[in-house]
Amino acid sequence: MTERHERRCLLLAGGLDAARNHRRYGHELLWWGERLDAAGFACWAALGDGAVPTTPTSSIKLTSAARADVSGGLTWLAKLGKDDLGLLVVSNHGNSSGICLWGPDVLTPSELQQALAPAKGTLVLVMGQCRGGVFGSLAGPRTVVVSACAEYESSWACPPPPGLAYDEFLYQLGTALFGAPKDAPQPGPARRPLSLVEAFYWARAQDRRQAPPKQETPMMFDPAGLTSGIFL
Repeated sequence: MTERHERRCLLLAGGLDAARNHRRYGHELLWWGERLDAAGFACWAALGDGAVPTTPTSSIKLTSAARADVSGGLTWLAKLGKDDLGLLVVSNHGNSSGICLWGPDVLTPSELQQALAPAKGTLVLVMGQCRGGVFGSLAGPRTVVVSACAEYESSWACPPPPGLAYDEFLYQLGTALFGAPKDAPQPGPARRPLSLVEAFYWARAQDRRQAPPKQETPMMFDPAGLTSGIFL
């Protein structure tokens, strides 16, 4: 009997507060969640205050992005065996200290590293928030970090089309991996499935926010060369 390797994903968008928790954060992460759920991932979505504009797939666990809920999600994500795959996908907000959660808390790179330390499998951290490059230092022998922007840059919403329904890099990377969302169709890669490294380079080439003034520079940190063998 073939052993089934586990695949887990934590989807995180802090949103800060009601005034700055834009609809697209939960919208785009639930799109990722639905596609990952269909691909065999167990998914946990920690989004803003826990209330989202659309009901997620019933198998996706939904909580707030408050510190206690995010800590629970990270503990769950870190329960990976040596052949398992864990995925953290983050949307906005972020600053130079780390990922902004719901309320005043910030999850720092050192706190994230400590929370995920028990994981024995491969980890992929997709940082779609502003200043995502600050997490590049977490890349290592079993950890890949992909960020929408450098540590000193902001990440940006899509220009039209589709506009404010998605963040540009997560939209392009998701299209490369899964195909475009139904509410924001666009041409995708000529073939799929793509490895993570192939999907990253396709998404970076399509990213329309690489010129001033709304500039982001997608980055990949993969010192062990893991991404050629990772397929979502």
